[in-house]
Amino acid sequence: MNQENIKILNVSKDKVGCHLKLKVILPDGSTVIRWGLEETDYIKLRDIMKHNYFDRLAEDFFYELIPFTGVSLDKPKGKKKFIASVRCVQGQKVAKIEFECSERFAGNMEWYRQEVRCLEDLENLR
Repeated sequence: MNQENIKILNVSKDKVGCHLKLKVILPDGSTVIRWGLEETDYIKLRDIMKHNYFDRLAEDFFYELIPFTGVSLDKPKGKKKFIASVRCVQGQKVAKIEFECSERFAGNMEWYRQEVRCLEDLENLR
């Protein structure tokens, strides 16, 4: 697993809401966190994770959340589209899958990228 990326353990919905269960590795250790999602992000991630992007029968693959987002504009001065990415990893093969995400998801990714340096920074998400 690439240490800059975050391993996705599960995408699910419960009585509290939609969320990702993520394994985060930082210089001072690793932890599992719950990352809240908006319904639209949940549906997109759930659909992405339904299958392996390589050998559909293989079981030794996993997904990583890439902690970077991009922004594109439909037209000059148009509506912003936020783009996030996950990676499907199977052995030495990697597929990058981009999806349009909510502004909240993009903001959370930016927070993670800019502010999270150690496990203590994630204490409220454990």
